[in-house]
Amino acid sequence: MSPRLTLEPVDNVPSDSQVCHYDELSEDAKEELPLLTVSDDVSVEGSIADGFHNCDLVKYTDYYEVSIV
Repeated sequence: MSPRLTLEPVDNVPSDSQVCHYDELSEDAKEELPLLTVSDDVSVEGSIADGFHNCDLVKYTDYYEVSIV
């Protein structure tokens, strides 16, 4: 089963959050990120999900909360 990944925009960044910036992501994660910001609950390959595992939030055009199930 492929991991399901969701990115939700957030207005506030908690001080204890692990924030990853776009340029710190793997190439696979960078390619998928634009689609993930406009889609809900997307199935992704494990290698893409792995690129987000150390992140609570991703800084792209805005801050996005990462959820992997």
